[in-house]
Order: sequence, then structure tokens, then C-alpha cells
Amino acid sequence: NLKALLEPQGRIITFISDRGVGLLKAFDLIFPGNPHLYCYHHLRYNFSRKYKNKGGEIVVADVLQKFFKLAYASTEKSFYFHLKNLRDEGGAATIDEFIREIPLEHWCRAFFKGCRYGIMANGIAESFNNWIVAERSLPPFAMLDQTRMKEMKIMSERSVESKSWTTKLTPKMEKRLKEQLDRSRVFRVIASHENVYEVRNDKYSYSVDLSTRTCSCVKWQINCFPCAHALATIQGARLDVYDFIDPYFTAEYYRICYSFPIAPLSNVDASCSSIEDFILPPVTKRPAGRPKSKRIASAGEKKLIRCGRCNKMGHHNKKSCTEPLNMLL
Repeated sequence: NLKALLEPQGRIITFISDRGVGLLKAFDLIFPGNPHLYCYHHLRYNFSRKYKNKGGEIVVADVLQKFFKLAYASTEKSFYFHLKNLRDEGGAATIDEFIREIPLEHWCRAFFKGCRYGIMANGIAESFNNWIVAERSLPPFAMLDQTRMKEMKIMSERSVESKSWTTKLTPKMEKRLKEQLDRSRVFRVIASHENVYEVRNDKYSYSVDLSTRTCSCVKWQINCFPCAHALATIQGARLDVYDFIDPYFTAEYYRICYSFPIAPLSNVDASCSSIEDFILPPVTKRPAGRPKSKRIASAGEKKLIRCGRCNKMGHHNKKSCTEPLNMLL
């Protein structure tokens, strides 16, 4: 399993999820110490439900826009500034109750200590599910086989495409680098001491340390990609900007990712002597009603109820309560 694969390598993996009840327990039990982020899009949906029937679409849109600025805040000072604006717009009681349920280090950029490469949502998983939406309706074996062939084809196409790249970074990251370099032109760089610089424009100043690859705007640390202030400093020090970019963004690493192709499967020499060699579906009676097609709701989407046994708010009732009896006396 994943735990057995990662433990010998000593790797720390940052997980991101929709706060499913089972996942929350599993992460703490199986991967203690590994960072766990909450998907911003699911949080946004959970948050919007707090304002169901409490205001018009314009009010909800304004609140969600301020929540976006809160989640994407890069510094603690910026976080508390946007928190004040959100409390004024959405009501302090509602905002405080929601934020109290989710630790800041799991969702706000300013409080996460580690490398998250700018990722705020599990869009990759959602895109993959949408990509195989037709295959998911097939029987298990056909679903796996069709998905395998689909992945085999795209891995081959990306491997061939990447061999034609002539840039050091992937095309997408080269474009981002160019945009940041254009933004860096307006800054003035002043040396402080070895590898430490002050970067200024007409309104603000920033502190950049090239030895630790940090900037006081914190965006370099969050995105693991040099911000405009860092790029202005690197160029002012007459250094190569590519030396300060994580290797994961390079075309070389991209090619390595797709250098392990999915091998084709051949069954031309397979022989079946009788019908007993086939795996038949189990003899079961189909349950009544339509099969479920909606995903399981995350913790934030489920309504809290009060248990008649332990008298606590949660997602269980008297019948499913597991609180120790000695704690109830």
C-alpha cells in the first residue's frame, strides 16, 4: 500500500482532500506528521451553505469573494485584514463558527508551513474523474481495461511531445517565468549583506534572502517558484534565475515522469478450455431503487445533530454512539 511504499523512502507527502469523515481519521492514524490540506473548492461550497436562505445571490457572491481573499492570503497580517472584511460582510457569528471548525494550517496559505507549490484544490482528482466519466459506468474489468488504454495513450503522447521542447522549463512554467520577469522590471534592488536584499517600488518594500530562498511576501515559499521580488533580486545580483527554480518545474523532470510507459497487454495466446475458466459475475439480487451516482458528502456538508446518548453535537445518533460509558457518568 501507499504507506509501505513511502516509509522506506522517508518521504513527507502533503495530502489534499475534501474532508471526508473516513479520510480525516485515516490520515491521523496512518500518516501522522504528514501535512493534510483541505480542498478550497469544497470549503467554498461548505461555506456557501451557511448562507442558504440568508441572503440574495449578490450577498453570497460578495461573501465568497472575500472568503477567496482570506484563503489565498499570503501573510498573517493580510489574513487578519481580510478576516475583518469577511466578518463585516458575512456576520461575525457565522464566520467565527465556520473558521473554528477548520484549523487554519489546513486551508489558509499564510499558516501552512511547508511546500504546497501553489496548490489550493484537488482539481487533478476531479479532472481525472471527469476524464473517465464514460468508463466509470462500465463493469469493473472493462472499466480498468479501458482506463488503462486511455492512460497508456496519453502517457505516450506526452512523452513524444516533451521531446520536442527546447526550453529548460516546461512551456507553462516558462510562460509564468516570463510574466514574473516582466513584473520584476519596476523594482529597485538594494543590497544589505551577503545574499540579503531590499526590493522596493513606489509603495512597498520587501526583504529577499537568496540563501534561504525566502521573500517577505511569502509567495516564493508558498508557490516554490520565485516571485517578482525574488527575480528582481536574482537579476540584480547577476545570477542565473534557473538556479533558483525547483527542478520539478523543468522539462527534464517532466520527461522523467513519462519515461515509464504503461506496457500493452496481449491475450492472443490465451486459451480457454471450458466455460468454467471464465469469471462470472456473482449471483446477487439487484437492490431496489436507482444506483447512487452522487459522491459521499464531506464532513463540512453534513448537518450536525445532537446525540441522545452523549448529548454531543456530531454526525452520529444514539444508536451509533461509541462514547465510553464512564465518560457519560
